[in-house]
Amino acid sequence: MPAKLVYVASESPKVSVVIPSFDGKRDGNVDVLLDDLKRQTFKSIEIILSIGESPNGHARNVGCEIARGRYLVFIDDDVTLGHEKVIENIIEPLLERDDIGMTGPSQQIPPDANRFQFWSGRQIPRSLSAIVDEITDSDMVSHMCLAMPRDLFEQVGRESDWLLAGTDPDLRHRVRMAGYRIVVVPQTWAYHPAPDNMSSLLSFGYKKGCFTAWQYRFARDLMYDAPDGHTGDFKAQTTLPYRVLRKVGRMCGELIALRPLGLVFDLAYTVGYAHGLSRKWQ
Repeated sequence: MPAKLVYVASESPKVSVVIPSFDGKRDGNVDVLLDDLKRQTFKSIEIILSIGESPNGHARNVGCEIARGRYLVFIDDDVTLGHEKVIENIIEPLLERDDIGMTGPSQQIPPDANRFQFWSGRQIPRSLSAIVDEITDSDMVSHMCLAMPRDLFEQVGRESDWLLAGTDPDLRHRVRMAGYRIVVVPQTWAYHPAPDNMSSLLSFGYKKGCFTAWQYRFARDLMYDAPDGHTGDFKAQTTLPYRVLRKVGRMCGELIALRPLGLVFDLAYTVGYAHGLSRKWQ
């Protein structure tokens, strides 16, 4: 199914919101997200659903084919927005600053999450980021919810059409190589759900590990570091021994700090990674 325009609030929209979705529903969350977007204070938008396209990078590119906005906002279909000024706030720095190329909100756990989700979200790497009071350089800007100028998106070569893993760090790296900052904006957040039970936690960790192994096998030159928390000062590419030692160190830290769900995630990730190194990919 091709991308389709599902909402237009302006005949000449400044912002095109592109939402990739496998089925256009995501257990009802797509409708919730659309309602969030319609209530935003920033009204010059159009909303595009890219349904059934894979992988997600390709789905976003398909959505952008019909986008008319000068600015692009990508949002995952399992996300909800924190308040009515999210789009206004993430677009504002792009309008006012020449040095910023990508913006996003902080990532929070949904307020209606169950106890397991709150627990796991605080222990799984990159599941939670602090709300900031000023524009802050960050590696936590992701396709969960991000904004960038369309001309910059074209300049850096759009999304990868074939990467199964690592589209977030890949796009961030190309934006930085083009000379732009990547920032989270003040007092702005979106909600991204964490695994809600032990089965989904194990599945999440396993799949992450398996797809990271795919990238190591087939797109090693596009593997970029993804540190936890807000930081703009880090080494983009690291060696496999460094990453292995860091993983071991994190698992030891989880044992010492009594973070059992973080340890379970990392163990599932390790099993998935080992399987991904040996399995036959099609």
